Amino acid sequence: MLGVSQPTLSAWEGERKNPSVESLIQMSELYGVSVDFLLGLPEARYHRADMLQPIPPEALPAFHDTPVFSSRYGWAMVNAIEGELLFASGMRLSLADATEVYVLPPAFATPGAAVTMPLKRDELTGYDCVWVEPISMDAALRDELRGWYHIKRRFVENEVGQRFYFDFYGAKWLAFPNGPGNI
Repeated sequence: MLGVSQPTLSAWEGERKNPSVESLIQMSELYGVSVDFLLGLPEARYHRADMLQPIPPEALPAFHDTPVFSSRYGWAMVNAIEGELLFASGMRLSLADATEVYVLPPAFATPGAAVTMPLKRDELTGYDCVWVEPISMDAALRDELRGWYHIKRRFVENEVGQRFYFDFYGAKWLAFPNGPGNI
């Protein structure tokens, strides 16, 4: 599928040769993962937006021995050898039958989920003030930035001047009409 010879593939797998940048990009697109992931870089460097997309079932074997999140069943380990997802409950699911599987759980899919749905981007201008929940793997950053924000023309801003731009709504932040008691 990558258009490389078997000897080249064997050299990559045996770490005798490294793939070209173009090949890494092709693999990234084929498997639905970031180039950082393919290079084995620390998770903190992965782009969260890349990991919020469902993993195509045909790409799941590339995640062998990696935890993944199923929207329906929760966390599982990928067993590419047996072609299945292994859940803590003992349940097994064929990779071919796995749908809505992610590297990271979608926003609010883990405990502490929102009880109200976030506003749609086009609804933001209908409010003067909204509660903002940042989307970040860094809990300290989320805690620091969450809170009440005033709606401006192209962004929301809190009392100390921190801003979230509408262009990044759904990728870096979500807004709710009610406060933290409803989130």
